[in-house]
Amino acid sequence: MAKELYKNIIQRLPAALILAISLFGILYLQNIFLILTIILVIGFLLIKEWLILSDSNIDLKQLIFFVSLIMLPIYFTESFLKLFIGITSIFWIGYGVCLILKKSPSFISFQNNYLGLFLVLGFLYGLIHLMLFSEFFDINKYFLLFVILFNTILADVGAYLVGSIIGKTPLFPEISPNKTMEGFVGGVIFVLIFLLVIYFFNFMSLDLVMAALLSLPFAFVGDYFESQLKRDKSIKDSGSLIPGHGGIWDRLDSHIAVVPIFIFSTNLIV
Repeated sequence: MAKELYKNIIQRLPAALILAISLFGILYLQNIFLILTIILVIGFLLIKEWLILSDSNIDLKQLIFFVSLIMLPIYFTESFLKLFIGITSIFWIGYGVCLILKKSPSFISFQNNYLGLFLVLGFLYGLIHLMLFSEFFDINKYFLLFVILFNTILADVGAYLVGSIIGKTPLFPEISPNKTMEGFVGGVIFVLIFLLVIYFFNFMSLDLVMAALLSLPFAFVGDYFESQLKRDKSIKDSGSLIPGHGGIWDRLDSHIAVVPIFIFSTNLIV
């Protein structure tokens, strides 16, 4: 077990370090145009990867659906973004309930291009709202974006390490038998320690810490969501873009759920 864990870490480490250094560098520059450009590129890659895995062809109705959701925020700006983020959050909450009840909605599939477009745009609009419209007292938005992304990475790393070492109790074995209750608790503990540290040193207010905690479980919800998609498709990874990590959906599945939930939470409590 230890040998396999070490091998997996070595395989993942180079790409993880490159991604981490790139992320820190981009956020350190605090260039809004650079970040918005990267957000759009990521959105394009996510949609492209979904469509590659989809067995259904793109038709006129799907194009109208996509173009409409692109044009509406241009006209209605912040009000539409808030509405769309709220609807996306309701989806993730509903999917989380389905996980607990062990119900599998039939429309959860790579074949459902509407679902892929909807979720990618919910993720992108959450990031765009944070960068352009969200207002927080005495906190740098770039640091807050770092916290959101780092929390999700910590949850993933904690769940992987703890689950690999002591994990014995599958959480939802019908979707992903390798993910365990012990891993889930480990991921939560990692994030709690980080949030307590930054709150103790007054880097974040209590309401933002609470929003981060409310969004934390959805890191695992997003992970299970993609695991269900891949299980139904009988594939291990969504792609091969990132060596050792798979595709971009594999790397961002948790973020795709967490970002809209976090923005939705801040709109309610901050």
